[in-house]
Amino acid sequence: MKSKKLTTIMLSFCICLSILTGCGSSPKNDQTQQKATETQMAETEQDTSLEDGEYTANVKLEGGSGRASVDSEAKIKVTDGQAYATIVWSSSHYDYMLVDGQKYENENEGGNSTFTFPIAGVPCQMDVVGDTTAMSVPHEIDYILTFSFPEDVSFGDLKQTGRLELVYADQFQVDIYGNYKLITIVDNGRFLLIPKGVPVPKDLPADVIALQQPLNHVYLVSSAVMDLVCQVDGLSHVTYTALKANDWYVQKAKEAMEDGTLVYAGKYSAPDYEQLLQGGCTFAIENTMITHNPEVKEKLEELGIRVMVERSSYEKHPLGRLEWIKLFGILFGKQQQADDYFNKQVKRVKPIMGKKSTGKKVAFFAVSSDGTITVRKPNDYVSAMIGLAGGTYSLGNYTDEEKNALSTMKMQMEDFYSAEIDADVLIYNGTIEGELTSIDELVKKNSLFADFQAVKSGQVYTTGSNFYQQSTGTCDFIEDLNQILTGEGDGTYRFLKKLQ
Repeated sequence: MKSKKLTTIMLSFCICLSILTGCGSSPKNDQTQQKATETQMAETEQDTSLEDGEYTANVKLEGGSGRASVDSEAKIKVTDGQAYATIVWSSSHYDYMLVDGQKYENENEGGNSTFTFPIAGVPCQMDVVGDTTAMSVPHEIDYILTFSFPEDVSFGDLKQTGRLELVYADQFQVDIYGNYKLITIVDNGRFLLIPKGVPVPKDLPADVIALQQPLNHVYLVSSAVMDLVCQVDGLSHVTYTALKANDWYVQKAKEAMEDGTLVYAGKYSAPDYEQLLQGGCTFAIENTMITHNPEVKEKLEELGIRVMVERSSYEKHPLGRLEWIKLFGILFGKQQQADDYFNKQVKRVKPIMGKKSTGKKVAFFAVSSDGTITVRKPNDYVSAMIGLAGGTYSLGNYTDEEKNALSTMKMQMEDFYSAEIDADVLIYNGTIEGELTSIDELVKKNSLFADFQAVKSGQVYTTGSNFYQQSTGTCDFIEDLNQILTGEGDGTYRFLKKLQ
């Protein structure tokens, strides 16, 4: 009897519990309900986070007597993911504000009260306290601040507010229009970079492509800029590449492919369109090789994948090529990090650039499998690096008979012999046919090398196979070569290797 009574009580409890909480429903129903709840929460919780950078937001003040106000626009600065707002009151009588229990002092003595404090992001609404001294005694007054971005913007109404400072690069520019950045690539179009949460302007010109941040699941085809992307911690935005793991000399890229966060999606001329679409790719960074396969670019764009063709290799000044790091810093929300890195690198080589030339002739070349010599053109960034290091590119006056956009050209061994036999330094380009291990290995490629002055004096060096991909090694190369040309330093090189 006691057992029966206990069973009846437990049954009644389960019935009540099922009515209140859904007890007794099937696991399938539980999962459906949970998924619906999570979806609803995701829809109601608005993402207010912003990429690092500076913004302008609308701000509205409510509360108090209604006589006080703030400027209708507030400056927002985001550093390491934390947003800070600067507001300006219509009065000079506010001496401090309380925001989330923290006290912030007026930053503008003698003018309208100005305060900078952290906010959750944009859009957001927050309760604050302002202490005014306009009355006979100070009063703390409760207010509500609402930060938002304009919802209705026309491209034609945007006003230019600045331009990215570029010291050496001339193949791109970035014009600033408030919260927007208009990127122009020489001969390769314009792109309007739109921060997360900021509306896409209406009436975009046909030649302007909208890029909405964050730019994720990127297909990075141009291997020459991967090093720059990694340097600004932008690799997390890249999911697809046109190189396989064994072809990478950028260590972070190689590791990302090994752990599966970076995936091969076909070479530039034959991408795996289905893979890119299924993976959510909407942005591809190509180099000018894509011009040989224009149908690929057209197909990517047809599928909704916007294509940017970078031209860093067309920069005449080697530091101009390095300065492209600023563009990738802007694209991936790491502008300050990019600026800091670039400025640090320039500071390294400024003293070298200020020195007089040593007058020593330097040859930069590789021996192709057919016996011809591959050299850099006289106006190439490599020849410019040699000049900055204090040397003279020995083919500086050589007439380029190959009228194309390539940065290299072919020479017969006889012509190369005549031009370079008296060169003071030979640098073998290990990127093309692989790096050398000894001078004997060079002579085996062609016995005429034994006659070269640099071979006789032992001034033969090689780059690694990573030379082309290591874009951040520009200053290393300049410093190494300057040490070789001047005889200064301890003979330790970061980018060049001396052959014995």
